Amino acid sequence: MEKTEIRFVGHATVYLETGGVSFVTDPMLSQRALVVRRFGAPGAEVKDLAGASCILVSHAHFDHLDLPTLDRFPKSTPVITPHRVGSLVKKLGFSTVIELADWETHQGGDFFVTAVPARHFGERIYVDPFRKYQGYVFGKNGGPAFYFAGDTGYFNGFAQIGEKFDICCALLPIGAYRPAFIMRRVHLNPHQAVQAFRDLKARYMVPIHFGSFKLSLEPVSEPPRMLSSIVENDLTLKDRVFILKNGEKKIIETCG
Repeated sequence: MEKTEIRFVGHATVYLETGGVSFVTDPMLSQRALVVRRFGAPGAEVKDLAGASCILVSHAHFDHLDLPTLDRFPKSTPVITPHRVGSLVKKLGFSTVIELADWETHQGGDFFVTAVPARHFGERIYVDPFRKYQGYVFGKNGGPAFYFAGDTGYFNGFAQIGEKFDICCALLPIGAYRPAFIMRRVHLNPHQAVQAFRDLKARYMVPIHFGSFKLSLEPVSEPPRMLSSIVENDLTLKDRVFILKNGEKKIIETCG
């Protein structure tokens, strides 16, 4: 049976290879996201990721769209962005920058990328709310589908995505959720991420968006500990949720 390799680089950066095609999500290897210092080192260098078939950018926030990191990738690599984010990437000299709206699909020869809704906000510097935000369903043509949420709060869109696609593995954010009365609209906590996983009807889950930057009030170490406790106490999640350290790889049997 064909295998898929998932490498958690750190924060929202994942390198996923399946069926001979590979994707990088929100590449961010810098030591700061604007003014927020990074905890620990990322689990890869650009040279480890530079062979990707495609780069996926979920939105323009500094911890997801890191221009210094992106600028070190080969400029021939296709980059997928939301509407009104592509202009930031084009300035770096990339030859192929594709802006997608929700539910639009880009066919890249041997792979596909479909933009899907998210619940977040898009401005980069608080004066550009016109910039959009989204997640992606992607994979090899004719192969299984994978889901990258980017940044999102909990919403009924997860169930909608799960109805439209047979998701093999979901990359779901679990950090930056306190105080809840502010953050719940734009971020998931670990309990909500598990519910999103169920809504998506995915076979596997790899958590993202934790451990690298302190973006809210909970301790940086809390999200993975909380998720680990949830998984340990729910047999339906056994061998389906993989909490990876920076640089750690997980090879899964490709769903089919």
